Amino acid sequence: MNLTFHLIVCGVLAVIVIALFLYHRWLENHEDHYIHLHDDAHDSSVITAQGAIGKRLEIVDKLKNGLLIAVILYALAIAGMAIYGAWNNPGGS
Repeated sequence: MNLTFHLIVCGVLAVIVIALFLYHRWLENHEDHYIHLHDDAHDSSVITAQGAIGKRLEIVDKLKNGLLIAVILYALAIAGMAIYGAWNNPGGS
């Protein structure tokens, strides 16, 4: 396949990783950083919201880390294909 196509796909995946990183940071900034231990109605809703945000953060973090590893391996594979192509076709276009 064309090397340019692979570079474009790798770039799109890298942009997705950056977007997931920014979304993770946004979720962290909108999280309540205090521990609520009371049994009133307000604190129970805050505790529920904290649990939901915590689960969402875990999912986004796993997805972000997995996709980052995939992008790195894909970029290494692209570099390997480019080196192999240059090795087998020296001085060619």
